[in-house]
Amino acid sequence: MKSNYKRLGEYIKEVNNRNTNLENVKLLGVSIQKVFIPSIANTIGTDMSTYKLIKKNQFAYGPVTSRNGDKISVALLNDYEEAMISQAYTSFEVIDEDALLPEYLMMWFRRPEFDRYARFMSHGSAREIFGWEEMCNTLLPVPTITKQKKIVKEYNVLVDRIKLNKKFIQKLEETAEAIYRQWFVDFEFPDENGKPYKSNGGEMEFNKELDKEIPKGWEVERLENLIESASEKHDFKKENLIFFNTSDILDGEFLHNNYSPVDKMPGQAKKQIKRDDILYSEIRPENKRFALVRVDAEDYVVSTKLMVLRRIQNKLSSFRIYNFLTQEFFISELQQSADGRSGTFPQITFEEDIIHKLLIIGDRKIEKKWDDFLEIYYKQLFSRKDEIRMLEQMSSIILSKVATMEA
Repeated sequence: MKSNYKRLGEYIKEVNNRNTNLENVKLLGVSIQKVFIPSIANTIGTDMSTYKLIKKNQFAYGPVTSRNGDKISVALLNDYEEAMISQAYTSFEVIDEDALLPEYLMMWFRRPEFDRYARFMSHGSAREIFGWEEMCNTLLPVPTITKQKKIVKEYNVLVDRIKLNKKFIQKLEETAEAIYRQWFVDFEFPDENGKPYKSNGGEMEFNKELDKEIPKGWEVERLENLIESASEKHDFKKENLIFFNTSDILDGEFLHNNYSPVDKMPGQAKKQIKRDDILYSEIRPENKRFALVRVDAEDYVVSTKLMVLRRIQNKLSSFRIYNFLTQEFFISELQQSADGRSGTFPQITFEEDIIHKLLIIGDRKIEKKWDDFLEIYYKQLFSRKDEIRMLEQMSSIILSKVATMEA
């Protein structure tokens, strides 16, 4: 053990303040992402005086580790001056912040190595517990407070940038969703005078397929006339390829870029893909396992559980089709279809659930405006998401540096 590794119990003490005065404060839980989240527990009829109060810069963790997979739920309270947590959590605080910064300690808890340690040290029969004694016996490097502040600042710069990007993405997605609904659902796109079309007397006509009126000059197209489910088998001419299963994509993102030997790939690694293809999981649409292929993909091979949706005509751009397929209402409809089927997993098929869906298409002018917006929108969206992944990788490197810090 390095000389600057110290027993954590020398720096922390347990806190057990009960809500005896029934304080009206936020009830929180601790997630495996190591943050406090609003509790979803049903507290009707519950004696809230038995719950614990926790203050800013104090910690809470769930000692039961057997139900969390490979994670331990632990977090530092930053966003509230005071909050309430279940009595099932253990709460504690740093004794002397001039010796150990709470933010530095939280960095140690965020390391995957700590999760593995906590699971290894957990014990019990019916359920495994990482108790207070085990927490206190944890060993970690405790450098000078100056070095602690320096690495905390370095880490927080990346974390703050990640948070900023996530907020930007949220606003961006809300804006795109609002515009889509305004233009293609409410038909209040700007007319030639810049005024909302429908509410300012825009001419409408009845559409039999939709059983409602739509703007004159607009049309409706079945998805089977716009896309196909491609099933080209990969030629496997290379020794190493990048394999994507359903779990390897999420809400437009490819979660890794790792090459693997072809002879070590699972049996479902079969499909070849191309730039502008749309990957869409057949299982649980609500999980948003979909992505638009934005690069040349000769080195990619995907699972048979991923539909490869490919344009069969250039009437609409890939962005336009991808945007429609990932609208919340469309995902909800697919999930309802999946839930209505018997089987191990809620599953959809291209033939039964997608090809008959109707896509409303505006006139040439509106479609051009919407396409121009989508090009800018996705450029910004994907750029921010790519930056988040890069920043997360950098923050992981900084967390790994904590273990090698000298006094």
